Amino acid sequence: MTLSHADAAALARELGAAGVYFDWDQPRSREGYYRIKGGLDYAVARGRAFGPHSDMLWMETSKPDADECAAFAKGVHAVYPHQMLCYNLSPSFNWDAPGRWKGGDAELATFQQRIGAMGYVWHFITLAGFHTDGLA
Repeated sequence: MTLSHADAAALARELGAAGVYFDWDQPRSREGYYRIKGGLDYAVARGRAFGPHSDMLWMETSKPDADECAAFAKGVHAVYPHQMLCYNLSPSFNWDAPGRWKGGDAELATFQQRIGAMGYVWHFITLAGFHTDGLA
């Protein structure tokens, strides 16, 4: 279950708790950032939170993975079925890693089409990749 602080406090009052106290600064790191455990579930929760305020949503991935793309799309689309999604075709991925594509070159060649069918309407390459290519 995911509740905002205000909703959790309201639920606590309904259940008879006198009050709810939360120190917003306690969970911060020395640098001021909140400590989080990222991952697919976290990305889906954030996607759902930002869905009503966004034209498109993007989840950063560590490697090109259509199954991960499908899980994110399914999680977001369960709440916002028409939400457009983005995917970073990152030049930092090792696209030719041995064993990366079970279906070989055909699987690699259809990666964009497959995730496009899941609702990923904007596929982009980060600018840093262009600069690196140009430098090389």
